[in-house]
Formats: sequence, structure tokens, C-alpha cells
Amino acid sequence: MTAETDGRLLRGAATRARSLEAAAELFSSRGYSATSIAAIAEAAGVRSASLYHAFGSKARLLGAVVEHESDDFHAQLDAMGSERTLDEAIRHLMILIESRPRFIRLLLVLILERREDDAEVIEAAIRIRDRARARMAPFMLKYLPDDMTAARREEALERSTRILIALFDGVYTAHQLEADVDEFKQLFKLIPAAMYGVLAELSNSS
Repeated sequence: MTAETDGRLLRGAATRARSLEAAAELFSSRGYSATSIAAIAEAAGVRSASLYHAFGSKARLLGAVVEHESDDFHAQLDAMGSERTLDEAIRHLMILIESRPRFIRLLLVLILERREDDAEVIEAAIRIRDRARARMAPFMLKYLPDDMTAARREEALERSTRILIALFDGVYTAHQLEADVDEFKQLFKLIPAAMYGVLAELSNSS
């Protein structure tokens, strides 16, 4: 690889990172519909045509932004250390969401404002949520009876992780509306208790 080629690759990576950051900031603060490709291009210092060439459409740019933010969010969770219990896992999530709310805000934008016919964007949202559910599944598994059949255990994990993500969504949305940090923390502290009840119910159901 020549120095000239290497330089082009570095500039390309830097331009992509700058474009993703500009798009993340504008999408999260203005929303998807109110943010134009031209505005993102201006904030990133690139041409609109370059963004279309790199991402294909505004919807796909949003999907790329949220997947990038998801990678960063999970890297930050990994850096917080190992988690042994469901309570610890949820507490780490609370700390990170409180300090870095943009990822959740962008994910909700992706889910609520994407077009129904844009399959790639919908698949990106599903991948991101499935990644979060997979991270929480081992903690749920500890609270399921050992004598459950494999099929029942899989069903219980499927349902419980979906409920947990729905609770995260609800608490975060309430926090955005009420802007009360103490209430946000209290609601998050109640999530493990709610999940223990859910897991107990799933364990006892036929």
C-alpha cells in the first residue's frame, strides 16, 4: 500500500467518523424528519453527494449512526467491568444511560420515525435490540428453574428479555418527559423487582 493510498483511506475513515458524529448529534437533537442530508453534510464539512454515495439514503445513514452508537454503548458497558447478577447489570445500564442518553434517543428515533417500507433500517433496529436482549439473557437464566425443558427455557428468555427492554424504553421515555433524575433512578431500581416477578410467573406457567 502506497503512502498516497494509505492517506486516502485515513481521510476516508476520518470523514465517515465525522459524518456519523454530525448525523448522530442532529438526529438526536432535531429528530429524523427535521434533519436534512444537507444539514448533516454542512455540519460534517462534506458534500451531500458524498453522504448519499457512502450511505445510500438518509434512512440508511440513520441506521449506520445507531449501529455505531450501539457499538460504543456496549464497549462502555464492557469497560465498566463484569456483572454477576441481574441487579448489577441493570445498575450498569442505568449509569450508562444517564451519562450517555444519546444512544437510546437515537434508537427510539430509528424505531419511531423510520419508513415502514425500509427493510434495512427495520433490520438494523431489530439487530440492535436483539444484541441488548442477548446481553441480558444470561442474567435471566440464573433465575429460571433447572428442571425447565429447553423449549420452555428458551420461551421464558425470549419473553423476559423483551419485557426488560420494554421497561427500559418506558423508564427512559418517562425520564425525557419529566426530566427528574431522582425519579429516573428510583424507577430503574424497581426494574429488577419487576423482572423477578416476571421470571417467577414464567417459571410457573405451563
